[in-house]
Amino acid sequence: MMKRNVFTPLRNRSYRTFFLSQIFADLGNWLDLLAIGALITFTWNLGLAANSAAVIAMGAPFLFVGPLASVWVDRLSCRTVLLLSTGLRILVIAGFLLAPNLYVLLPLIFLKSSLASVIEPARQSMLRHLVDQEEMAEASSLGQMVNNGMKMIGPALGGLLLTYSSTTAVFAVEGVLFVIALLIMLRLPFIPAAAVNRELDGKPSFTREVTEGIRFLFGNRLMRSAVMIVGLSMFIIFLYDGFFPPLIKLLGLDVMDYGLVTAALGCGSVCGALLVGQFTAWRRNPILFMAFGRIVSGLQLLIVAGGAIYGVGYGNTIFWVINFAFAGAVGVGMTVPYAYLIQTQTPPELIGRVSAVAMAVQGIAILTAPSIGAVLGEWLGLGWVFGLAGALTVLLGVASTLQRREKKDLTVSVRS
Repeated sequence: MMKRNVFTPLRNRSYRTFFLSQIFADLGNWLDLLAIGALITFTWNLGLAANSAAVIAMGAPFLFVGPLASVWVDRLSCRTVLLLSTGLRILVIAGFLLAPNLYVLLPLIFLKSSLASVIEPARQSMLRHLVDQEEMAEASSLGQMVNNGMKMIGPALGGLLLTYSSTTAVFAVEGVLFVIALLIMLRLPFIPAAAVNRELDGKPSFTREVTEGIRFLFGNRLMRSAVMIVGLSMFIIFLYDGFFPPLIKLLGLDVMDYGLVTAALGCGSVCGALLVGQFTAWRRNPILFMAFGRIVSGLQLLIVAGGAIYGVGYGNTIFWVINFAFAGAVGVGMTVPYAYLIQTQTPPELIGRVSAVAMAVQGIAILTAPSIGAVLGEWLGLGWVFGLAGALTVLLGVASTLQRREKKDLTVSVRS
């Protein structure tokens, strides 16, 4: 028998096609992050209210649209959903090129994020059919590697295009990337909708099918624990996520160091995903692994707080590059097992709805935490926000480890 490694799923031709399409689609998805802000701030000379409105338009669909649209993800072929959504994305980007003002741009941003909230559940459904269960941990790691990598590469490439060109060039390149992703997706196999073949008690009800995913997610102890860890972690992360530029100043670093620290964070995330995919002993108790990752992440945040408040490592670029690279790697200790649990614990006919509801839980954090973090920053000071976030993260990890006493409930049993 051939020994598995993190790249084993790529031997599967269908998964290889899926993986390649994800690279181009995710790169396109993150490419315009800086361009939208530049368009609003520098081209149209609008202020914080306009930028805040854009952030809300980006985040709201994951909370309000995704769980509802996921019913259709489970009713239709996931390949069809991916093709239609990606095709519509191309039209939205064409709208970005022509948008004359904020009133046109905001609905386009909302629509683009709405499509993204549909695409992610469809991807989860497709992945469930393309990859064998014994290779799901490795496939989840590869997916997180692409996701984290493109989050760093996309904005960096978009910023480079903005430096030497304009927002128009960024949107044009983004559209081309989505076209390439769409062409690759045409090679994906057709997979019938899982929900079509199941027994339904009476006439299908849209409301019942939406709540079915919610009931399963919060009724399964293992899934509920994972969702709560991730949801609370995301809330804590978004308390401080927008404060990295001023943090860099407090740590005694400059603009070039900011680029190095950001690159280190991204590289650490990619390396962490590869390591977690290569060494998969965590599959026996992913909740414990996620909890341990929270404790280590919390301690790292406390080091950052020490730097901001007391000058620990002040001006030491190498120290902070290593620190944030490590932080990126440890952060994957949460995301890879979480993606693995959604795939292995969810029935095939519910995968779209369950993954959409899980994304909605994170959407609550994205929409609420930044404003709370801003208030805390003004009240306590930036360093203490990181200190509070670190302490809360450690407490979350410690509380989660206590669930190991319920080992029977919190150890994975793989669904077929």
